[in-house]
Amino acid sequence: MNLYAFIDWLLVLPEALETAYLEDIEQLEEETKMRYVTSAERIGIRKGIELGRQESQRELLEHLLVARFGPLPGSLAVRVAGAESAQLSAWFERALTADSLDAVFAAA
Repeated sequence: MNLYAFIDWLLVLPEALETAYLEDIEQLEEETKMRYVTSAERIGIRKGIELGRQESQRELLEHLLVARFGPLPGSLAVRVAGAESAQLSAWFERALTADSLDAVFAAA
């Protein structure tokens, strides 16, 4: 965020040039039928995609665990809810063949 603020500070234009710059961006967007996306927006989009991916992994893991072993105890639901993508993937792989919930979460 500091880098973004610094770059924005460096690019401060006189009001007339800033207006012309914005008009050029709008014209470019119209000509290309594509909205200009700033680097901050691209970073936000990537983060949003990753968060969405993790949420999907959690939902799929929970669905698999409930289907195979019944309702999850609260403590395991909390662990799943707070897990990162790599951990969710590992648990999912083990859940496919594990004989119990303990076997899924034992090596974690």
